[in-house]
Amino acid sequence: MKSGFTSIHPLLSFCYFFIFLVLSMVVKKPLFLFLLLILCTILLYFLDGLVTLKQNLKFYLFMAGVILILNPLFSTEGTTVLFYLKNRSITLEGVLGGITFALSLLNILFMFLAYNLIITPKKFLYLFGNIIPKTAFILTIIMGFIPLFTRRLQEIIDVRQIQKTTCPNRSKLSLKERLIEAMTTLNTLVSWTLEESLDNAVSMRARGYGTTKRTSSTIYHLDSRDRYLIAISLFIGCLSLIYFSSWLIFASLPILIEMRERLRWHFMKSNT
Repeated sequence: MKSGFTSIHPLLSFCYFFIFLVLSMVVKKPLFLFLLLILCTILLYFLDGLVTLKQNLKFYLFMAGVILILNPLFSTEGTTVLFYLKNRSITLEGVLGGITFALSLLNILFMFLAYNLIITPKKFLYLFGNIIPKTAFILTIIMGFIPLFTRRLQEIIDVRQIQKTTCPNRSKLSLKERLIEAMTTLNTLVSWTLEESLDNAVSMRARGYGTTKRTSSTIYHLDSRDRYLIAISLFIGCLSLIYFSSWLIFASLPILIEMRERLRWHFMKSNT
């Protein structure tokens, strides 16, 4: 059963994520971006208990760490020199710029995880299937590539592990043989995934996708809660033009909705 922020109209959800994406790229205050990151993490906790975040956190932190290191090294802006590294000045402005860039990237990556949990392919096609049917279909396939790649890669790795246990000599492969095996694994992964995507595309074409106006099996309606949310969002958006703190309230809206639904469910269970 879907509830909370997951159950609101797809158009509102999409607009929220779009505004959050713009906000993460425009704002240059590290403290503010850090607070946004905390809110995004809380939202992921409400959505799936941080399962998807734990699966990707190491890679995300690695990317942020690379930015933190490289930005002060290559940024030439700033007058406050902290120290010198092989005749290259490391400035406070460069360090702060790296922190800001890293936090912005983490916000975007974290929010895309939440986006994928809320804006399902069905919702995306519902929003854009009639406007840009072919482009919407291609984007839906592309967005499905990452989890599909992950599942297929894990299946191939499991088969390789079984082969290693049944063939002890496989653990003594040379570097060249390991590279060839890795390329074979990559080739298998890409071929398998593209074959399945091609089957989906052929199936969609056989059913006449894109030839006429698309109809949806799921109809979303703007209810009273959605209208209240639109009014609140517009009000907070106007305040945000003046006060940055209002952006934090806007970013907290999904969390407040999730908390409301959980408290409501808790009281319903306690009264039964």
